Amino acid sequence: MLRFANSSCHRPLLAIVCCLVTLGMLSNAAAADADLAKATPSGAIFFAEISGLDSWIDKLQNSPLVASLSLNPQVQAFYASPQGRKADAGRKLIENQLGMDLWSLAKTAFGGKVSVALYPHEGRQQPDAVIAVQVKDVASLNKIRDRVTPLLTLIEEQISHSVGPGRVTIRSIDGKVFIAERDDWIVAASTSDLMNRTLTLRAGSAADGMKSLADDTPYTAMVKQLGSQHLVRSYVNLELLASAMGGRLGPEKLDNPGVSLLMGGLYELANRSPFFGSTLDLDSQRLVFAHSIAGKPESLGEKYASLFAAEGKPDAGSLPNVPGLIGGWILHRDFAAWYKRREELLDAKVLPEFDKFEAGLANLLPGKDYGTDILPSLGSNLTFLAAPQNYSHLNGKPGLQLPGFALVWDLAKPAEAEQTLNLLFQTVAMISNLEAGQQGRQPWVLSSESYKNVQIQFGKYGQTPKGDRLPIVFNFMPAAARIGDKFVMASSIDLCKHLVDVYSNPTTKTATAKPTRNDFLFELTGESLAGILEANRSLLEARSVAQDGKTSDQAQSDVTTLLQLVRAVRILRLTSGAEADGYRVQLEAVWK
Repeated sequence: MLRFANSSCHRPLLAIVCCLVTLGMLSNAAAADADLAKATPSGAIFFAEISGLDSWIDKLQNSPLVASLSLNPQVQAFYASPQGRKADAGRKLIENQLGMDLWSLAKTAFGGKVSVALYPHEGRQQPDAVIAVQVKDVASLNKIRDRVTPLLTLIEEQISHSVGPGRVTIRSIDGKVFIAERDDWIVAASTSDLMNRTLTLRAGSAADGMKSLADDTPYTAMVKQLGSQHLVRSYVNLELLASAMGGRLGPEKLDNPGVSLLMGGLYELANRSPFFGSTLDLDSQRLVFAHSIAGKPESLGEKYASLFAAEGKPDAGSLPNVPGLIGGWILHRDFAAWYKRREELLDAKVLPEFDKFEAGLANLLPGKDYGTDILPSLGSNLTFLAAPQNYSHLNGKPGLQLPGFALVWDLAKPAEAEQTLNLLFQTVAMISNLEAGQQGRQPWVLSSESYKNVQIQFGKYGQTPKGDRLPIVFNFMPAAARIGDKFVMASSIDLCKHLVDVYSNPTTKTATAKPTRNDFLFELTGESLAGILEANRSLLEARSVAQDGKTSDQAQSDVTTLLQLVRAVRILRLTSGAEADGYRVQLEAVWK
């Protein structure tokens, strides 16, 4: 099995990587190909490329966040410590020697393109590596060369010289790290062979069938699916990785039911995919982080069909657009089919736990078999969401104010499922009432009312609770209702009513556009989350003072910063699902 970790033989390489742009050698040839994959040897098990970070480094340098760091008490405490003084001294030493600050050094190194490629090494766990830097600001690079050249004299006895393909000088440090460069590019490799292959590709004189990474079939498939122009992109050759791990990326049967239900299909699809690709893109108001593998879910057969949204049929859809929606998730699975095939999907050692689960559930729902009665009556979507709630049922408010929460089941057989879920709701409420005294509250009295022709059952108090800082349990007043083919269990009656409003009106717009074949959706809305945090501001500040030892002013400043960051995020969205050419998991953040 390959392990991408540091070893003593690679420490010189890692050290050189940190100062690649500080090495001065030859500068008399044309620039290399802008696509670093074309100048990277074939057979890489991992490749990553960063392109054009200079503008983002500049934005970070001039951002209010960086400007405020010097006033941050934690930062001030760090620089007052021995470690902080050493770090600051090291920064000044580097800046004085290079004649530029670290921000300018970072822009020089990352303003163009930087790539890292790792290669399996027969008989050794640690991979070989090729690292390439192609800069845009050659003038700054030449300035660094002039400053560093005298330092190379101090270690010249450790450096050997040779001439590689394209008549490029190669310098080797102790025979472990090989470095070469020309006008605007620098390459470091861990072996002489990788260096010579890289220089041959850069010289454009590849012979004897020598191929680049850009010629590898898994890599070209990844580029076709994800594209080649991204701020950051990475690639893993899953075929090589599986081969190094004995033929599979892991066991065929998982030993965790939750992981199987959430990611079992994706995991098996990855075992049959030639690549795993990732990209990161960023603009002034949007960040998109995508992961992708090849292959269609249908290729896995009926065994895994329960873990994907079926083509041409309803998928996860969108969260219900209740007022002030904070966020939530939707999981789309054929729960009954997955449960039926659990012996095929899961390790035998976890199967007895299902028997224990069913025995416990039988005490709550006597006469109901989980696999044959309950699950088949439920639909394919399970939704969880959070939204602000009011406290009209109280004469006061809890000390810690939580949002309202709700679980929504889609129903395949509404009449049958309603009976089961109503019984479950009533049983849980009854059990909770047995602990009412320990929780410092009155028992709930189950009641019901009709709202827009929907019968809502809920727990209420015989006497209205009073107090300015009531215990946390007073955030909850459970409610449940069936609306068509949906069944709602909510922690507050007002959230339950909002969901009745949404689901009883089919023309109501949902929070987001419906994606294609999406089997999972997670969303978080910054402004609504900030409202909940603001309502509990005093508690957050008090906790910071009591547990972190901060002053009142420091605690107020930290909470204010947190609220500003949360409010800046309009929406954070994570989705996963099948596409035309494969399967994608994508995280998207949009800010103001």
